[in-house]
Amino acid sequence: MFNTFMLLLTTALGGTFAAPTSDLDTSAASARKFLQELVELNTTNPPGGEQRAVELVAKHLKDADIEYEITEFAPGRQNITARLKGQGPEKPVLLIAHADVVGADGQSWSVDPHKISQRDGYLYGRGVADDLGMAAVNLEVFLQLKHSGLSLRRDVIFALTGDEESGGGGVQHVLRNKPESLAAAIAFNELGGPMLGDDGNVRLVSLQSAEKTYKDFELVTHGKTGHASVPLADNAIYRLARALDRIGKFKFPARLLPVTRAYFAARAAVEPPVLAKAMRALAASKGALPAPALKIIEADPILSASLHTTCVATVLSGGTRVNALPAEAKASLNCRILPDESGEDVQRTLTRLVGDSDVEIQPIGVFGKSEPSPVTGVDIDQARVVIAQMWPGVPIIPFMSLGATDSRYLRQAGTASYGMNPLPMTEGDMRRAHGVDERIPVASLRTGVEFLYKLMYALAVKN
Repeated sequence: MFNTFMLLLTTALGGTFAAPTSDLDTSAASARKFLQELVELNTTNPPGGEQRAVELVAKHLKDADIEYEITEFAPGRQNITARLKGQGPEKPVLLIAHADVVGADGQSWSVDPHKISQRDGYLYGRGVADDLGMAAVNLEVFLQLKHSGLSLRRDVIFALTGDEESGGGGVQHVLRNKPESLAAAIAFNELGGPMLGDDGNVRLVSLQSAEKTYKDFELVTHGKTGHASVPLADNAIYRLARALDRIGKFKFPARLLPVTRAYFAARAAVEPPVLAKAMRALAASKGALPAPALKIIEADPILSASLHTTCVATVLSGGTRVNALPAEAKASLNCRILPDESGEDVQRTLTRLVGDSDVEIQPIGVFGKSEPSPVTGVDIDQARVVIAQMWPGVPIIPFMSLGATDSRYLRQAGTASYGMNPLPMTEGDMRRAHGVDERIPVASLRTGVEFLYKLMYALAVKN
């Protein structure tokens, strides 16, 4: 069945896809089985436990007679990489996903989050969208390439890494200790991909080519202690509150980067007339952004965030007893910084805003940053061709993600990395990631396998 499936699927790039339904259904069922296995392992981070997922994947790779490499980055926490060898000089293609998922404790799920549940055409479970669904499809397509017997012109690398949800410890470990395992010309990672409209059809395909820099800061104030019955002017909590008030009233300037300019220009094709007009006006602007168009864009918090560096208070603490003056107060700020700005620039802005030398502002942790991946080039242009053949007439929209992914480390290492989850989902489904009742359409597995195989065929097989 594999050979029949591959023969018919590889002809699809030159014409109408005509593979028998049973073949794609069988492949989708295999991907669903992988997904169910991964979800039931419960790789919630913390603590992670990615070793369980690695052992599962290793078994499937071993059964397919594919060599693999396992690296441990912490006790019980592992990554796995595997490679199908090609014959030509081109650098590899990398398919990468992460094995860890965010916790579901305290969330009111309607089903068990660590079991696959099917209801009304959807698969529910923690990680189905972020990022175990992509991991399952990546594995299925990787195994298909092996079974097909096709001669590859370049290597194809499969990677499943850990700790993406807490800073990317897994991929960083590989890049530090075995960088050749992930070295590639182009990588496909989470985020982006085909987006479904209300009618169930793909309305656009987004291509994550940049991401904001994740950066945390801690604000600390100190004050004189004593009995609360004798208030003092130098109160640590009040001093911190004044600083947070100044920061909360400030908005970093709106700016268009090349990727967001391209995003608005392409996204306008599928938006209602008023919003589309505003997007086109911003995309076409030179110099100052047009105020009427900017007002419309800024009304949408997600679109607004794509134009600004943002900093928001997320954690607050202070004092020890209700009847004692606080010796210290602290607040955490989570900043998402436009990729052409630095954390040092933001820290200087925060210091200026606060205007109080007695408020300490210190960065917390190092999360890394990267330059955007190019939106044109031999490989990504070929990917665009495949997308256009898969979904004719659908706009392909480069974008900058507001959240961070492991792609920032791949870009630092010289790999052009793109968010291109092959599973079609609605925008609402995408927003369920990390939240209650995370889900994907059942049919997305079938479409995802078809799309990703066509993409790998074009980039690694077809001459």
